[in-house]
Amino acid sequence: MHRRISLWFSFMIGMLLVSSGCSSPPRERIRIRYEPAAFRRALLERVPQMPESLLQAPFEVPEAAVELARRRVDAQPRGPRRIEVLVDLLSAAPPEGLGLGYDWRVSASAARTFELGRGNCVSLASVLVGLGRELDWPVYYAEARPRQLTTHDLEDVKIVLDHMVVVVLSKTVQRVIDFTGRVDGDYQIRIIDDLTAYAHLINNIASQRLVESDSNADPGVWRAALEGFRMATAIQPDLARAWNNQGVALTRLGHFEEARVAYLRALELDSVFGSVERNLAIMETRSLGTPRVIEAPEPAAPAPH
Repeated sequence: MHRRISLWFSFMIGMLLVSSGCSSPPRERIRIRYEPAAFRRALLERVPQMPESLLQAPFEVPEAAVELARRRVDAQPRGPRRIEVLVDLLSAAPPEGLGLGYDWRVSASAARTFELGRGNCVSLASVLVGLGRELDWPVYYAEARPRQLTTHDLEDVKIVLDHMVVVVLSKTVQRVIDFTGRVDGDYQIRIIDDLTAYAHLINNIASQRLVESDSNADPGVWRAALEGFRMATAIQPDLARAWNNQGVALTRLGHFEEARVAYLRALELDSVFGSVERNLAIMETRSLGTPRVIEAPEPAAPAPH
């Protein structure tokens, strides 16, 4: 069962870091936010074969929700109170609110979150970013990175999920909005661009597919998850979490050389979290024996009559 959204606000302390890719060459200008049409064009540039069903900005919200938000927010004085009212609107019961609940199991775009009526931090961040931008607010996705990353064990290996918050960053109001209440001084907050946020979303969806399945699931489940992890790194090649998760899936499918490449890429991008090294060591051990899950061969074509 999902629960009512629990919110946490913080004043911004110190400098927020803007994602530019840890190992990428310096860029003259970093584009952080996109209009929906520009987002779709940029997404197609990175992933030309992106399925139509996924070719959408994660922050697109229904017009009815925008109108409700505008009425509620415009009735408040300018300043922090408007942010509080908009955030409270997400979980308030209809017709005064949007009636969305927090559910850690559901990563989804804003549009899908409205359909389901619930979502996790990535889902609700997309709703809030979409509404805030429709109100012309300077609102952004941000990674909230703890000292210990959120991981899930699949027997003896770990996949990595992401925690996301929303940042409102204007001259007079600076806030971090967290939907779990976990963010504190042990977290590093880093503003990320919309495409990177979408890569996080795709990574989380693929990860949760595995978390909710038995670790010895049919190879088809692992292949579907692997496709998601590959899509995430195609959208954002610097997303170390998705490279780690690719390595997990490739190992389970018996593709050890490809898994090694994925793990080494994850380590190159981010050597801070230790699960990659552990997963790589486990993979090297398995490559000497028989893997637990071997990808089923493609069925042979029928012989001509």
